[in-house]
Amino acid sequence: MKIKMNAKKIKLVLLILPVLIALGSCEEYLNVPSEADVTEEKVFGTYNLFQGYVDQMYPCILDHNRTYYTCTGEMGGEAISPGGNHTSYRALRGNYRDFLDRGYYQTTDFVGIWQNGWRVIRMCNIGLKNLESGSLVATDEEKKLIEGQLRFFRAYFHFEIANAWGPMPYINEVLADDFQKPRYYEYKGKENFQATMEYVVEDFEKAAQLLPVAWPDPSTQLGRLTALAALSYKAKALLWAGSPLMNENSGGAAEVNTEYMERAAIAADEAIKMAENNPASYGLVDWADYSRNFARTDKTVVWTKETIVALYRNNFEKEVFSEYTGRSNAVNSGVFGGNAQQSTPTQNYVDRFEMADGSLYNPAVHDADNALRWNGRDPRFRHAIYVDGDFPCTGKQLKMWTLPTKGATIATDGQLTPYVIKKFWPFNVSDKAGDATLTLNYAFNSPQMRLADVYLMYAEATNWAYGAGNNGNATAPGANHTALEAVNLVRQRVGHVPTTATGGAHGNFHTLILNERAVELCYESNHLWNDIRRYKIGETLHGSSILTLDFDQGYTIFQRREVLKMTFEKRQYWLPLPRSLTFLYPEFPQNDGWN
Repeated sequence: MKIKMNAKKIKLVLLILPVLIALGSCEEYLNVPSEADVTEEKVFGTYNLFQGYVDQMYPCILDHNRTYYTCTGEMGGEAISPGGNHTSYRALRGNYRDFLDRGYYQTTDFVGIWQNGWRVIRMCNIGLKNLESGSLVATDEEKKLIEGQLRFFRAYFHFEIANAWGPMPYINEVLADDFQKPRYYEYKGKENFQATMEYVVEDFEKAAQLLPVAWPDPSTQLGRLTALAALSYKAKALLWAGSPLMNENSGGAAEVNTEYMERAAIAADEAIKMAENNPASYGLVDWADYSRNFARTDKTVVWTKETIVALYRNNFEKEVFSEYTGRSNAVNSGVFGGNAQQSTPTQNYVDRFEMADGSLYNPAVHDADNALRWNGRDPRFRHAIYVDGDFPCTGKQLKMWTLPTKGATIATDGQLTPYVIKKFWPFNVSDKAGDATLTLNYAFNSPQMRLADVYLMYAEATNWAYGAGNNGNATAPGANHTALEAVNLVRQRVGHVPTTATGGAHGNFHTLILNERAVELCYESNHLWNDIRRYKIGETLHGSSILTLDFDQGYTIFQRREVLKMTFEKRQYWLPLPRSLTFLYPEFPQNDGWN
């Protein structure tokens, strides 16, 4: 294959070539000027050009909070919106088909994970095929870096797609003729979802051997994939494979698979050791820097030693706020812009945050207690959520910022709860601030993987594999931490009290871990929805009340009120596949309940 163009257009070729070859035959795309020849062999012939090809895959690590207006990762009841286009509006009502045309799970155009994922998978296979051809002029170390990234991306996108839609064909070759791959198959004695994960784990293992622990030049290489990223996702793939929903999908019972939990615990421990042995590159950040994991107003990149995988970006524009965070998390569309589809925390989710002493929030006692309702709580509560009396703005915005039931903020937007997501919206950032630099300095990020997540995955897997589901004192073979110690490392670095091996006030260590994940990882990358699905909790939530809290300006009356009843039917454990795909051939059927 030969593509002809002016030499000045080489950069353009690097941008369009992956798209063209990802779509199949290139012949119809060759109508370009014939002033110079740039062959596929040349594109893959040098390390710099090959790395440029790989670098185009990184923007496809999509951010749940920034794929489309009003589209976020709030699908598990942690937030509610009055607007029909918002993720949380659709999720709570079970309108899962609507996800296919908007946001992270969009299946049309190259916006969501579906089209981007399959495109990058094909790009990876094309890259690996050219790497194997031996035409690349590079050092052995450079070849390892290329292969490691390609294998990671191939595994990562298979994982993300399978996580949402169920078992998928593992495409590890450049498909030319036979595109009819079955969804359900066996590999290494495993079936369906677990078979897919076995392929995923193989690629992550190989990537971990090939990639560096950290790239040598953070100023130019920050955000590139590492061995720690590969090990962390290997642990996640194994943890998912051992979860009840996925075990049932793979021909087993709807219960924890301890074999996979053992493998997940060992993989997570390996990742933790790698991080702890490289403190200059990795570590849980101190509480003082905790918010820098998610948003900044000092014109620095949103990335810390805790970040493992995220969508790297270094732009600082007001549109980042007004078009994404502003349309999802900010309130009062008359002042901040947007379209009154703000997604705000539910009272149910607010209740998940423990009291400062580790006890559970008690509505009967705490709702009307000014000292304990929103204060005296797990420190992460006031970091993640704005409450009435918090003013993340100045000037005329301040006058509009009021959250009682009949206050101006709620009245303007039809906001359904008296809370606002704070995690990605630091103080004094708005689209119409008097000082434009407050906006232009702003950037946010929703990490796909943080080190805190790895500690919690280790605790979860170890608890099941070696603690029979309720023993935080369990330890994986050769590990430096018990499950309890891993959880307490995450809790105590934010200033929260340690818990116990039997789950403290939650009464069960597994229940504690799921709650800890909900609190620590709140509003990031759809963690709650995934955990609800993995443990088949969804059906128990069907018909449950989604609550708000009504109160007056003087704080004399507080009353909980049902906003709606949550819909979570059995079919919602997997997203529906695009209908057109399920008609192509019998071996690619629709998920149950979505026909």
